[in-house]
Amino acid sequence: MNDETERIKHLEMQLAHLQRQYDVLNDVVTEQSMLLDRVNKRISKWEQEVDRIKNVTDSESHPLDEKPPHY
Repeated sequence: MNDETERIKHLEMQLAHLQRQYDVLNDVVTEQSMLLDRVNKRISKWEQEVDRIKNVTDSESHPLDEKPPHY
């Protein structure tokens, strides 16, 4: 009977440890998810800015791209 009690105590300790690890990992995953959302939003803004800059520069002719008058 004493062995069973010790075994149950050991299993309960392991379960408590696993629950704590689960909570810590859940916190990490939640934090990483929020960080990833922020990074994705920032990348999206950068992509929009790059597209905007491309559209502006495409509409303007660059002096180096023009042929000299003697051609």
